[in-house]
Amino acid sequence: MTEVGLFIVLFVALFIGWAMGRKNPAKKPKREKKNVPPDYFRGLNHLLNDQQSEAIDAFVESLEINSDTFDIHLTLGSLFRKKGEIQKAINVHQSLLARPEISSREMRMVQLELASDFMSAGLLDRASRLLLNMATASRKSEFHPKILTLLVDLYEFEQSWDKAIQIGTELVKDSPNKKEIKRLAHFHCEMAQTLFKKDQPKEAYQHYKQALGVDPSCVRASIGAADVLSSQRRYRDAIKELKQVAEQDAEYISVVIPKLKDCYQRVWGSSGFVKFLQEQNQKKPSAALILALAEHYMVDDKEYAEMFMVEQMRSHPTVKGFKALISLQMDLSRGQNQQHLEVLYELIDQLANSKPQYQCRQCGFSGYQLHWQCPSCKNWGTVKPIHGLEGE
Repeated sequence: MTEVGLFIVLFVALFIGWAMGRKNPAKKPKREKKNVPPDYFRGLNHLLNDQQSEAIDAFVESLEINSDTFDIHLTLGSLFRKKGEIQKAINVHQSLLARPEISSREMRMVQLELASDFMSAGLLDRASRLLLNMATASRKSEFHPKILTLLVDLYEFEQSWDKAIQIGTELVKDSPNKKEIKRLAHFHCEMAQTLFKKDQPKEAYQHYKQALGVDPSCVRASIGAADVLSSQRRYRDAIKELKQVAEQDAEYISVVIPKLKDCYQRVWGSSGFVKFLQEQNQKKPSAALILALAEHYMVDDKEYAEMFMVEQMRSHPTVKGFKALISLQMDLSRGQNQQHLEVLYELIDQLANSKPQYQCRQCGFSGYQLHWQCPSCKNWGTVKPIHGLEGE
């Protein structure tokens, strides 16, 4: 059990002891001793023996449900769920709902916990029915945003993007926050991606534009819209979408460079593309920008390309750049020098290939491909290209 869980168990034990002390004043020490349930001492014994699960069970049995202990029972049910003991959590919360004296506010609190229990147990239909009934009956209550958030979580898990968009739009309208806005934009992108695969580019493009309407900084929507436009040979419009990424989040420039290069070559040649690279490299150098510029310079002047690479590596050293510089020098070298560079290139190549290219800014998850939703923490838009010596 985590330290937080252990703290909760200790708190419960202390609270029960305090509650019993209130019921049995110090004036009657003999009656106090008789009225303390055996389960309470059994729970303390389990706690002292580092048997937290057994301790929680004992405390639940010893704790009478009333208005004073409602919050403790609610916390214990949540703790059971976090420990993976879902059925125990459901039992605790259903026991609370069965109490005739429970207030309407307390009932909503228990129902929210019970919906979370159902979701954790994979009982999505039961969770959905409960939450939808609550959403209808509690439109103006303090719990409405939480109800909508759980519904969005459920539809996201089911990948029911149309329902997630519908509820997510209502949630953002009621209580806008950055995380939910970003998530809603990605739901539109997921819907667009599905439609694009079904050969419905017009509908897909509309969803990408809706995503940008929700979150103008959504890089994924700009890239997706550009892909749709490119498939329709609207390369000039695609270029506008791709260049927008530099303003939305320059960390993603390495992702759009190949797409941008292809679009420029199909309509205007390389001059506009090179100008874009130069402008962005002055603002925020990256390995992708430097390598793309060096590749262009090599066509006309390999020596100038080498000088450019050396200068850039001094101010912005990266493993990727060093690898490209060695490759360039290999082309210009002969004999034994070339053999030495080949050995060095192989070592640098192995080092570069062993390093992940993307990392989640929220939880630190790293990998070799770009995920728009982090596989670890499930946050949207937090996985980005790695920057620094081993990245861009």
